[in-house]
This record gives sequence, C-alpha cells and structure tokens, in this order.
Amino acid sequence: MFSFFKNLPITTKFILWFLFVALIPLAIATKISYDSSRDAIVEEITNSLFAIADNKANQIETYLREKERNVTMLSYTADIIDAMEQFNGALSKHGAYSPEYIDVDNEFRPFFTYYQKSSDYDNLYLVNKDGDVIFMAKGRRKIMSLYEMALYKDSQLAKVFVRTIKSSKVEISDFEYSPEEKDGALFIGAPVLKGSELIGVLILQMSNTGVSQLVKDYTSLGETGETILAAKVKNDIMFISPVRFDPKAAFKRKAEAATEAGSQVRMAVEGKKGSGKSVDYRGEEVLTVRRYFPSFRWGMVVKMDTAEVIASANRLRAMLLKISLALLAVVVVMAIVIAHSMSKPIKALTDVAGVISDGDFSARAEASTSDEIGTLARSFNEMTDKLVAAKASVEEKKAELEEQHKLLEEANRELDSFTHTVSHDLQAPLRGVSSFATFLEEDYKDKLDGEAIGYLKEIREGTARMSNLIQDLLALSRISRIKNPFEEVDISELIEVVRKRIEFDINKHKVDLKIHQGMPTIVCDRIKLTEVFLNLINNAIKFSSKQETPPVVEVRYHDDDECHKFSVKDNGIGIDPKYHDQVFGIFKRLHSTDEFEGSGAGLSIVKKVIDDHKGRVWIESEAGKGTTFLFTIPKNLKISEIEAEEEELKEKA
Repeated sequence: MFSFFKNLPITTKFILWFLFVALIPLAIATKISYDSSRDAIVEEITNSLFAIADNKANQIETYLREKERNVTMLSYTADIIDAMEQFNGALSKHGAYSPEYIDVDNEFRPFFTYYQKSSDYDNLYLVNKDGDVIFMAKGRRKIMSLYEMALYKDSQLAKVFVRTIKSSKVEISDFEYSPEEKDGALFIGAPVLKGSELIGVLILQMSNTGVSQLVKDYTSLGETGETILAAKVKNDIMFISPVRFDPKAAFKRKAEAATEAGSQVRMAVEGKKGSGKSVDYRGEEVLTVRRYFPSFRWGMVVKMDTAEVIASANRLRAMLLKISLALLAVVVVMAIVIAHSMSKPIKALTDVAGVISDGDFSARAEASTSDEIGTLARSFNEMTDKLVAAKASVEEKKAELEEQHKLLEEANRELDSFTHTVSHDLQAPLRGVSSFATFLEEDYKDKLDGEAIGYLKEIREGTARMSNLIQDLLALSRISRIKNPFEEVDISELIEVVRKRIEFDINKHKVDLKIHQGMPTIVCDRIKLTEVFLNLINNAIKFSSKQETPPVVEVRYHDDDECHKFSVKDNGIGIDPKYHDQVFGIFKRLHSTDEFEGSGAGLSIVKKVIDDHKGRVWIESEAGKGTTFLFTIPKNLKISEIEAEEEELKEKA
C-alpha cells in the first residue's frame, strides 16, 4: 500500500493528503456527535422503559390485588358461610349426590355461577377443611379430594388449598397450564371462618386474560416495544401472556436458558432487576428492563428494538455524512488548485531530468523563482554539470577495471593450477613415506620390536593426517575461489544425496538420522550447500558415536520471515559456550586426533559457504548436552543469469 502511494503523481498525492487531513477531524466529529446522541437517546429510552415497566407493574398489581380483595370479601359473606355449612351438613349426614346434597347445590348454584361470571372468574370452588371439593361453579357435579391431588398430582389448585389451610389467610398459586381449556389457570384461595373456626376454603380460578389485556397496551412503546410476562410453570419458565409478535405465546413459548433472550426472561423470574442490551426471541437486538413481582413470583421484561431506539441518531449521522461529503468536495477543489500551482514547476524539472536520463546532458532546468523549487532547479543544473565530468571519469575507471579483471582471472587460473601442482607434489612424498613405513612393518615385522612398530604406525598416521590437511586446504581454497551458479535446489533431494554418501558410517554407528518433513526448495549453490550438510551431519555422527546411547541426528527446517533456517542437532558430547566462536577457525580443534579424527577444516568450510550465501551460522550447545548447528540462507537470492537462460530455453523447447 505504501509503495503504491509512493508511485502516484505529485498532484494526486497533494489531493490525497488534503483529503486525509480533512477527513480525520470530520470523521472524529461525526463519530463523537453520533455516539453522544445515541448514548443520550439510549439513556432516555431506558428511563422511559423503566417508567413504563413501573406503570405496568402497578397496573398488574392493582388488578391482581383487586381480585384478591374480591375473594377475601366474598369469603366473609354470610352466603358463603351458610353455603359451606349446608354443603358440609348434607355431605356428612346424607352423603355425596344425595337428594339433600343436590337440593343444597340447586339452592346456591345460581348465586355462585352469577358471581363467577360477573366477576370474570373462570371457576369457583368450595372446599371443606378435609380437602373435599364440595362445590364447583363450572363443570360437572363431582366430589374430589384435593389432599389426594396434592399427593399424587402436581396441581396448583391443591397447593393453594394446602397453603391456605396452613396460613389461614389469602394465598395465590402459580400459573398452571390447563390442556382441556388450552389456557393458563391461577387460583386464589381464602379461608372461610365461622367465628374463629375454619370451616372450609373458597377458591376462585382466573385465567391470564385480564393481565394479557394490560400487557397488550403498547402505549409509548413505539412500533417494536412490548411487555413480556413470565412465570415458572413446573420446571420451565413460560410466557404467561401473548406478546406483540407472537399472539399465541402464552403457555407455549419457553424461555430457553441457552439463549440470550431466554436468559433475560429467566433473570426477571428469578428476581434480578436491571437493564441493558440483549437479543429477543425473534433474534433482534433490543433494549430491555426487568421487573419482578414477589407476591406472584412473576417476572416482567419491557423491551424495544435497538434499531428503533437509535433511529433518530442514525438520521443525525446520515445528515452529518452529507455535510461531510459537501465539505470534502470543497477540499478536493482547493487541493486541485493548490496542487497544480505547486506541482507545475516540479513537473517541468521532472521533464528535464527525463531528457538527461535519456543521454542528453545538454538539457538544463529553468530556475525562474527564488523559492525552494528555484533553488532545487539551480542545484539540479550544478549536479548535471558535475555528472558530465563524473561520466568521463567513470568511463576511464571502467576501462582500468576491465583490464584488472582480466588480469585477476588469469591469476586465479594460474593459482588453481599451482594449488593442484603443490597438492600433488606434497602428497607424493607423503604417500612414499607411508608406503615405506608399511613395507618396513610387513617385511621386517619379525626383526622389529614393539616400540619400532609403534613408531611406524605413528609415521603412517602422521602422513595420513598431513594428506587430509592438504586435501582440506585444497577444498577450502576451491570453496573460496570457485563460484558455482545459483539454482533452485530441493533440499530434501540434496540431503538424500548426502545420506547415501555417508550410509556406511550411518550403518556402522547405528545412527538414528531424522530428516523432518517440509524441507523447502531454495535458491543456492547446490555443490557448496551439499558440503555444508555433509560436514555438519558427519560432525554430528562423529561426536555422538562414542556415547553410551546410540547417536541421534535431527535435521530440521524453520521458515523465518526473510530467511530459510536449517539446523542439525545431535545428542553428542556438546560444546562449552566459551568455545562457540572458536570452532569455525581454520584447523581449530577442541579434542586430540586420538579422541576424534579429522583436521578441523570442516566447520571453516561451512562458515565460508554460508558467508558466500550472505547467511549466518551459529551454535546452541552446552558441554555434555548435545550440539545444534544452525544456519540461514536468505530468501532474496536470485538464480544465476546463465542458469536462468538455460531454464528459459528448456521451457521454450
């Protein structure tokens, strides 16, 4: 993104900078205005919902208290006391459904039925103190035991009777769902006393119709606001009244605990008052307040869609955006005018620079002003004059360098020939010394004592070490001078080649060589990087082979941001941290040749190869805890030009 901006014309940059500078304060002002207005509206609507909830709560409590008072007053009337006594007398003396019992039923039924219907109750029950329902205004005539119902059936009618008998005061049940009537039922029980003696219980049954009418009043709740009443019905939290967007919700919709909407309703039923944002049963985000009716064990949630709450804030934001766009249009016009006046001389200077870059060094910039741009034009002309002089000097130096390069290439060829000659001339007498020592040991074995044979062995070992040193010097010289082409190399295949070269040592020392998956294909010198892995894996095997445990060598890869990072880890003798910087020195050894064979040039070769690749090599190790050699190869290496041309020809073929 930044590089794209850098490549834009200067006029476009001016316009973008002006827009950027203007856009930030406009965006901040719009955001602050919108947030402030939204927060104020949310606070105002929340307070309004609290007021509505309080008003609804007062209406519902007034309605229910009125029903409670009606039951209380009815239980104290002489007609109720007289009816209770006559029903009890007929039942105890003559039995249920006797002519005497039916006469009492016929006498009082019109009065109780009229009261039940006129007072908007669903049913009226007279229950004697033994728990027998001796009269019901609605339904067929029958005698049933509420104690038996309480024992064997989860009945709110039975529960309110039991509580009324125990407390001798008015009791209100929870709602229960009646499958026969497909509606909810709530029971209000009041003791019937003659003097101080309890002779029975009057129970009135009511539905949720009256409460629902209060809930359906959506005054001040806008287009989406509504009130939810809920109560615990058996083990579920149920809606006990219809809701605005689900008229059939009463006793059919549950407050699921797993949902956010259900949790709000449950908290209300559990007596947890409060407010906040939530998601309702429709999946819409809403603003809610919660209330609790402790006397009836109900919860109430009053809510309104957040979209409706903040609609006016959104309208304000839209208006602010329109104003901002108009201001930005003015800023763009001003930016174009200012940018054009400033960029015109810069463009002229750029055109002159283009002419000069094409090779015409006679072109000069016009310096007609005394400001910074005029100063820049004069400096540009001075630079051009110096460039003409520098070009002539560079051409001269270039010719000298080409001549030196030819001489250097010839010297390298002679040095390579000399190195091979010296290597051959040095190793020839060494091979002779080693051969004569072998002949002496074989031909004069019976004539030589043990000490002489030991000397001959040391001569052979010394000549072998000297030969290895010469070979390592030759390899190090070749590594330093020879530049192989960089190419794409599959590291998995390269390591497999190394493994086959040292397969004898791997089998001999029973090495567990672990090559981890995910090795990349990278750009590098295939031949030299092969030597790096060969030396590091050989070292790992050598310094792990004399441990009690079998050698374990791991080759890993890690993708860094800008480099490929490889590591070779062993479980060998380890290296003290104070020697970490020394082991890469030429022929630097930390152990004698009797302990571990080798000349000590291997790690020097590794470091030289990694340096040639512009990478880094280092050690992580402690004495006795194994060693990990790590090195990096940059990702930005390019395939050599000759190699690239060959690949291109292959693709075309």
